[in-house]
Formats: sequence, C-alpha cells, structure tokens
Amino acid sequence: MFYFDPNRCIGCHACSVACKQRHDRDADADDWRTVSHLSRGEYPDFEEVPISMSCMHCHDAPCEQVCPPDAIIKRDEDGIVTVDRDRCIGCHYCAWACPFGAPTYDDEGLMSKCNLCLGEGPGGGHGQPERQTPEDGGPTPACVDDCVGEAIKAGPQSEVMAEATEKAAERFEQGAYGKRVIVEPLEEDADLADAIREGDEPAGAITYEG
Repeated sequence: MFYFDPNRCIGCHACSVACKQRHDRDADADDWRTVSHLSRGEYPDFEEVPISMSCMHCHDAPCEQVCPPDAIIKRDEDGIVTVDRDRCIGCHYCAWACPFGAPTYDDEGLMSKCNLCLGEGPGGGHGQPERQTPEDGGPTPACVDDCVGEAIKAGPQSEVMAEATEKAAERFEQGAYGKRVIVEPLEEDADLADAIREGDEPAGAITYEG
C-alpha cells in the first residue's frame, strides 16, 4: 500500500524519473508513476497542488476483476498486483477499470505498470519471489527512495498507517479513496474542517463556489 502527503510533495517529478531509471525505461515511455498539478482557488488566491500517483495495489484490485485472460493477480503473499504479460491480450479493460489510470501499454500493446519494484524490467512482476522488506535486504521502491520531500511511503497497511496523521487515518477508515491509498488532507482543508466544527473561518481560507 502507498501513502502520499501532498503537503510535502514539491512537484519535482523525481519519483517518476527514479521509476524509469530503476526499470531502464526510455525517457519517452509512459510513466508508471505520474505527477499531476491540480489547480486550487482563483487569482490572487491561487496555487497548484502536485499529486503523485501510480498503481496503488488495491485491496480489491478492480483491474484483476475485469481481466478476461486472468493475466492480473493480486498476490496473497505480499499484496502486490502483478501482470503476466504472456497472458495479456492488450484489451485495455484494466485501464477502464482502474481508478488511478495506472495501466500503460507498450509498442506490443501489452500492459505494464508499477510492480512496487518487485523486479526490474517490463513491469509485470509475474513469477517474482515474495517481496522482502528493506530490513531483510529487499529494495525500497525507487519513488520512495528518491522522493525529495519524503511525501511517498510504501509497505504493509499497518506500517504505512503508522506514518499517517490522525486525520489521514480517520479519512482512510471512513473509506476515502476506496481505502486503496492513505492520503494526508491538505493543510488548508484540515484547518478549514477544524474551523467549521468550531464555527469560525480560518485566516487565509480559500472558499469555493459552485
């Protein structure tokens, strides 16, 4: 499972570059980890919020449920969603089902995506041995290793949850993002929520209409 803190992300794209370098992918190949810049507010109270996303290795793996040749597997041993590219038929059903836009397709039309750095190469992860923790000598995902702001964490749910604030953990337990990823609330949103509960308006709050 992944954890992401948009308050710490600086939008440098080091995570997506590190992913390509770890897996020896061409610079113009589709990114297995993407960084989008979302707009908030109106001028002069305007800002861009960088959001880093990849395959979240969902507990319910919507891609696995719709794959006709059963090429996608949610592994019991470590929770990683892998792709058997020998079985993939390039139908794109997984792309339609994925809520995070994770699947990408190569020149052969076969799907590839983040495999939590289970193994370097095409991106399927199929047939790789169980992932070892860094304490046991296993590699840390490249995106986690190279995140300048330490905005990305990865690991078992219990370990990742320990990194989260109380507000992020509460939102996760309430079903935010389908309980597929733990995301910290933006600091402005957290301040606004506290103020609403107390009947005040926080200083510098950005309001939205429509």
